[in-house]
Amino acid sequence: MSPDQPRSAIVSLKSDAEIVITRAFAAPRALVFEAWTTPEHVRRWYAGAEMYMTVCEIDLRVGGRWRYVLEQADGGGAHEFSGEFIDVTPPECLITTERYDALPGGIHVNTMTLTEEPGVTTLHLHAKYASRADRDERLGDGMEDGVQSTLDRFAALLASLAPGR
Repeated sequence: MSPDQPRSAIVSLKSDAEIVITRAFAAPRALVFEAWTTPEHVRRWYAGAEMYMTVCEIDLRVGGRWRYVLEQADGGGAHEFSGEFIDVTPPECLITTERYDALPGGIHVNTMTLTEEPGVTTLHLHAKYASRADRDERLGDGMEDGVQSTLDRFAALLASLAPGR
């Protein structure tokens, strides 16, 4: 997998209640972790052209909370995502809960790990849901397309932060 190839995230179903997302980036692991966890960077990659971020709160510590609010550009409403940090081990691991307000009861646990080889960092995001129904509801709401475009924006941000890497 080329780290610069568009749409190169691999989305797989690990079990009835789990999704694993993997993508390589042409950037050092410390930079990938920083861009994933710093509000000024998150604001640049998390929302797409059809949405803009109005709230980006990150209290990056075990027990700290995070919250993102996205507004639809066409005025169609807001989307809120929030959770708590369970483990923060820079630059290799981040474990959080995640709740998406549009899916009541849909709290799940995300485990993000970063592995580095010379010039390439691979992100592994493991999402564990309470049930197959919760997992399938997330998949049914267009999550895979959203993940692909979000990680494309993330790759572009990394390229702008680490030119020539």
